[in-house]
Amino acid sequence: MDKWVPSWQYVPIDYHQDVGVFENITQKSIFTNNLNGKKLRFRLNNLFSGEPLRIRHGAAALRNRVTGRLSPRMPLTLDGREELTVAANSTAYSDEIDCPVSCEEDVILYLYFKEKYTVRSVCTTSTWQSWQSVQYTGDFTRTEKLGFTVKPQLVPALAREPYPNQFAAGVCEVSVLTGAETKLIGLFGDSITHMSYFSDPLTAILYDRFPGRCAVVNGGISGNRIEKSHPVLRDFPGEGHQFGIAGRDRFRQDLYHGGRPDYVFVLEGVNDCSHSIVFQEPDVPGAEDIFKALADVVHQGQSLGSTVYVSTITPFGAFGEPWRDRAETIRCEYNDLIRSRFAAGSWVDLDAALRDPDDPHRMQAGMDLGDGVHPNWAGGAKMARAVAGKFFQTL
Repeated sequence: MDKWVPSWQYVPIDYHQDVGVFENITQKSIFTNNLNGKKLRFRLNNLFSGEPLRIRHGAAALRNRVTGRLSPRMPLTLDGREELTVAANSTAYSDEIDCPVSCEEDVILYLYFKEKYTVRSVCTTSTWQSWQSVQYTGDFTRTEKLGFTVKPQLVPALAREPYPNQFAAGVCEVSVLTGAETKLIGLFGDSITHMSYFSDPLTAILYDRFPGRCAVVNGGISGNRIEKSHPVLRDFPGEGHQFGIAGRDRFRQDLYHGGRPDYVFVLEGVNDCSHSIVFQEPDVPGAEDIFKALADVVHQGQSLGSTVYVSTITPFGAFGEPWRDRAETIRCEYNDLIRSRFAAGSWVDLDAALRDPDDPHRMQAGMDLGDGVHPNWAGGAKMARAVAGKFFQTL
């Protein structure tokens, strides 16, 4: 039986401020695809905006990763119209595009923003393996162009973020209509998931091992907490909204919108251990509070028919700030609860995989981005290998 399966999906981030302005801009996005199917569609994103999104026109194409062959561009329509209009604070699926899709073919999407549009929400990644997006000044939905429009000019709010990233405006999902037996894998978490140093290597491993048989979607939000929503930071851009609502409250809407994942991997809690201390909130959750939120997420996923795996939290004791010792105590207690209360085989010990054998409160040398918290390519690859083993047994 044919069904729509997300081939790519990230969470649209609520920045609670103007991120930038698009006018006479073409955005070209390339999404790695591992599905065979008959049709394509795109979920267009205009969440967290008070004005309609009007895209003058768009197009899609397929590019074979093996041969390099590029298909003709196919026009994108919404409700039969070439101009794509999405109401304020909403998303909308494009009309279906009839075309055979191979798991060897990546999906390319061109969107032309002709009229001035204030961007308030985008999908982002710190890497470039599973998807990438560039922007050009001018209309290039029908022709190619060298070069790009530099990010500080286009989205100054994103250019100020501490870690480099790329972004896609106006889109948050690519889906394929397939009749094949496929498994959807949802990754849920905070920046360690969102930044994609871990999710990209995992996606590459699974797509290489199971061509045409699975798809991976990313439900991470940097700074997110599982037990409570973002802190209210009056002096912070967007007052902290970009960290998102509590993971337990956003789980369904951010991971299940495009389809029900057969498997979910949850890696969240590091910000719960530290943010309330760092931002001096009156109530600091203990390990038991954070674990109850994690157990709630697991129950939600299981009740929706997903097999749910969880992970211990990776080390972050590094630079000796005054809050680190207290946060580290909470992290260790939280990890002990995961190890003792979840059934064997339902969790992955990424703490053990990444910790320094000489100092278990720190990440191994060469495994992080220099902040002691976020894994780099080496750390992400090590995590991916540990997690992939779970899926080797089930896919």
